[in-house]
Amino acid sequence: MPQFKSQSNDLAKGPEFSDSIERALPETSQKLYREAEMISLGVGRALLDTAKKPLDKLPELTTSLATGMAFGAISRLGASGKLVAAGIGTAMATKFAYDELTGKRWSPFGTAVKDTWNSEANRERNIEITKNSLGSFVVDTGVGAVGMKLGSLATAHFAPPGRLVKDAVSRADHDGGRALRDLEQRWENPELFQARVKGKGTLVTHTQPAKAGEPSGDLINVANAPDGQLVITAMDVQGHGVGAAKKAVAVHAAVDDVLPKTGNKSASEILTMIDEKLSTKDELSITAALMKYDPVTHKLQTATASQEVAFVVRANGAVKQLDAEVGGQGLGFDMYGTFPKGNEVIQLNKGDLTIMASDGVFDRFGYGGNAGFVEFLKKTGPSLEKIRRGILNKPLSEAGADDMSFIIFQPIE
Repeated sequence: MPQFKSQSNDLAKGPEFSDSIERALPETSQKLYREAEMISLGVGRALLDTAKKPLDKLPELTTSLATGMAFGAISRLGASGKLVAAGIGTAMATKFAYDELTGKRWSPFGTAVKDTWNSEANRERNIEITKNSLGSFVVDTGVGAVGMKLGSLATAHFAPPGRLVKDAVSRADHDGGRALRDLEQRWENPELFQARVKGKGTLVTHTQPAKAGEPSGDLINVANAPDGQLVITAMDVQGHGVGAAKKAVAVHAAVDDVLPKTGNKSASEILTMIDEKLSTKDELSITAALMKYDPVTHKLQTATASQEVAFVVRANGAVKQLDAEVGGQGLGFDMYGTFPKGNEVIQLNKGDLTIMASDGVFDRFGYGGNAGFVEFLKKTGPSLEKIRRGILNKPLSEAGADDMSFIIFQPIE
């Protein structure tokens, strides 16, 4: 019997506990709803007020935007820039948190949260407090985030591309090489090249990655040396795709570093200077051809590394390979300068043109060599446009797609 009585008492308490839970749940839900309503309406009003009257918050907005843009720009400048941004950001965030938590903005907000939880009597006042505290914070933070994005994009478009190499390489594994491709397009801008050869000759350039939209392991460059001569470069990094493109942008940066020092340097000396700038850690070989053209004497000197070759197509249709190869060694191992220097020097006459091309071009005319390409040049003759069209209209090699690039240059007659 005692056992039965105990069970009877427990059963008697059951409905009371159920009623208590049923009453508690709606009350808690109502409190949570009031808090959510206060926060959403407060933040919403802050956003709406800012949109309607941005001039009223101009000092705060411009400060947030400028700070965000600065962080975005710094973070684009490689690992060192990100370290600086992280350090400054941590210091600013600490000070900001201290100012906010000890200031007058959040104390009223805390009171409003507590008041709203207990009652809806001061609903409108608490929403207004939320607008001026949490709402303002959300607006400032959002503007700062937009500023970071703008700063990052602006830096990617206007900063010297050599300063962006480390950032582009670090992004490559999660952006599919898009930042690498953007850098390559900045370096290899045809309009920029045309401006550099103005008054010296006519230029046709083309670069095409193995797969559309990917970065390329081929690179081309046209620049003016300090001695007034024109330096034309074509290189091909071993392999293709993102891995080769990482090396290609590093080579571009090395070329930029070297060019201001190339006055009175021979073509092979310039290749040596570039090779000395490159890292050997990735063990990727680079074939290269470099021409240095004197617009006064019309003399052209050429140096090559490994299998990259250049050609001159004479006005009478004769084709000569310019292959001042030095030891057969490619760039990328810091060994090019240890071999004897070699420069092939020729005189360019009226109607002559020169062309440098990667093996992605040669393979279209017969895989494994350039004999087919030489025959094509002989049949086509010294016409920039016919050569360009002939290359691009040729189907891809049966061996598969590869990065492809070429530069055709014809001096002014």
